[in-house]
Amino acid sequence: MQQLYPALRPCGVQDVYAELATLRSSPRVLMNVVTTIDGRATIGGSSHAIGSATDHLLMQKLRSVVDAVVVGAGTLRRESVSPGVAPPFRAERERAGLPPQPLTVVLGGEGELSLRGRIGRLGPERLVMFLPQGTDSLEVRDRATVHLYCGRRAEPEEVIRVLRERYGARTVLLEGGPSVYGSFARAGLVDEVFWTLSPKLSGGGDAPGMLEGPGSEGGPRTLRLVSVYEHLGELYLRYRAAPTEVFD
Repeated sequence: MQQLYPALRPCGVQDVYAELATLRSSPRVLMNVVTTIDGRATIGGSSHAIGSATDHLLMQKLRSVVDAVVVGAGTLRRESVSPGVAPPFRAERERAGLPPQPLTVVLGGEGELSLRGRIGRLGPERLVMFLPQGTDSLEVRDRATVHLYCGRRAEPEEVIRVLRERYGARTVLLEGGPSVYGSFARAGLVDEVFWTLSPKLSGGGDAPGMLEGPGSEGGPRTLRLVSVYEHLGELYLRYRAAPTEVFD
């Protein structure tokens, strides 16, 4: 592995995002996304197959420093991975005074979400769900803390407000899918973007891009490049945005 920017030098995967612990100095929303080089965010309906083992490890590093991981219910249905932190990173969280696992936050929508398996064992204290009114059930309420909202989707501003005021979640990580990324970006809430660019072509089709949904009335948001790393043709890019700007 090598760092390409801001300096060209060889490095190990442990050096990538080594300063992540400093993220907790101020409240912020992070976005972690992987795409093919033709801009697709899923292959065969899943994003997990796009990134390499190194990408998956860096995702764990990001999770290891945040208070909450936010994922859309549709993404959780499609992906086979859990939004939790693997054992090697739990000790790091505990040394930093954090709970072993970040809060798992699910933004619901139409259709049912099974709470079986690992996510079902988190319990109401570590699993928070934002669901449309009328869609929650006794099973969900028994296994998660539920917040109901009106309309088709939860408003990003309200989600962040609840997470910070009710749960003390200062650093929030968005893990998809594209409609979740799009809604938070349009609201101007994304402070940093961690983007893995995989050396793969999706082959076309109608797979979604990084952001889905309408654009913002405020125009495009300018991001500043923070760092670039490369491993076996895969690029790991980090961008930082000014909080007053708005995404397209």
